[in-house]
Amino acid sequence: MKLLGMLLVFFSTTSLGYMAAFKYKMRFRILKNLISALNLCKIEVTYSKDPMAEIFITISSSLDKSIKPLFIKAAEILLENKGYSGGEAWEAALKEWDSGYLKKEDIEILRSFGYGLGKSDVYSQEKNFDLAVELLKRQLSSAEEENKKNEKLYKNIGVLTGLAIIILFL
Repeated sequence: MKLLGMLLVFFSTTSLGYMAAFKYKMRFRILKNLISALNLCKIEVTYSKDPMAEIFITISSSLDKSIKPLFIKAAEILLENKGYSGGEAWEAALKEWDSGYLKKEDIEILRSFGYGLGKSDVYSQEKNFDLAVELLKRQLSSAEEENKKNEKLYKNIGVLTGLAIIILFL
């Protein structure tokens, strides 16, 4: 019985450590996917000149499941024909999406990107995409550093905490 308790404690603390480490990995992955998605969006806006709803639907088919709901929701809002601009639809979709892994700074970059979405000519739209991508790349590099530093840390803390508790049981 004591052995079973020790195993449960060890697996529980190890799992908690891995879940904490997963948060850093997911932030990095989501930022990377957002950069790719915004680059795809930029290409579509620049060359296809389709409406934003169609662009969001087109690129959402090739997106990772972590960010796909954001683009689908923005497209749905635009297709409802309630008079939303691209930026307003983006803002509403962003509020509903909330991945839980991104920092406030990441969300703020996405929000400021949405302010300029669909409100100007193609050249200005390109600049808006470029700015958002550049800012997200900076966040990506900091996320990569945090991931490298904290992923191992939290995994090891989980394992070592479990071992420490087991030693206390003995």
